[in-house]
Amino acid sequence: MAGVRAAPRIRDMAIYVYHDVEVDEIVQSSERLRRRFCVAAGILLAAACVVAMLKPSWIFGPENHARAWVLALLAVFVAGPLAENLLRWKSRSKKLRESLRSTRVEVSSWGVRVLGDSGMQALERAAILRAEEVPWGLYLRSANRYRWILLPARIADFRALKWEIAEMRIDMVPAAVAPNWEEFVGALVFAATVICAIFAHSAWVLAGNLAVSVALAAAGFAVASANPENLPKMKWARLGIFLPVAMTASMLWSAWPR
Repeated sequence: MAGVRAAPRIRDMAIYVYHDVEVDEIVQSSERLRRRFCVAAGILLAAACVVAMLKPSWIFGPENHARAWVLALLAVFVAGPLAENLLRWKSRSKKLRESLRSTRVEVSSWGVRVLGDSGMQALERAAILRAEEVPWGLYLRSANRYRWILLPARIADFRALKWEIAEMRIDMVPAAVAPNWEEFVGALVFAATVICAIFAHSAWVLAGNLAVSVALAAAGFAVASANPENLPKMKWARLGIFLPVAMTASMLWSAWPR
């Protein structure tokens, strides 16, 4: 391919890493996102504290089991991450920088591997069906639609990396939306089951929500377990998918007529 600088080869292997400039830009972008999250989380917690002071019966009064779940969600998904960001601001940026510098993509006749401090992802050439191109990188897809590798577009010599993939006779196609559509729908249903568990009062509605939550948890657990290399990183995700089940079951126990 004309105008493309070939990546350095070591024993018939092309290796791609992040340049320092890209590392700095990614770390700065991450810090901006974290600042925005901290501001939003602070506003949300402040609003919750105001409600607790002005209308304590709404939260601490009798028959407010559902609001206990709201407090738990605020603690786990808002207060906890906010505290961690504030206490570990510098260390998180340092860890991200080290992670990016240790990341490398290896392309060889065997297949493709992505290595980093969190582990390795690998697909043999025979397992790769196609490459889907999106603005932020290249997804290598296998027969299992939930087992894939993302090659980041910001890695050094990305054009040369794409040329390597094309040389392996892997079909490259554009993708309007990279994530599987059912994963996006699953996230929406997850949020809907959580909201339903908090605000529904009918035992029959909660029973239906419990059935949906169990089916969603089973499907989500299978999807999160599709990449064996990612299992250590997906530990909390695989547990968190059962949150609507626990919430709905506890609410159903309280609402069921006796």
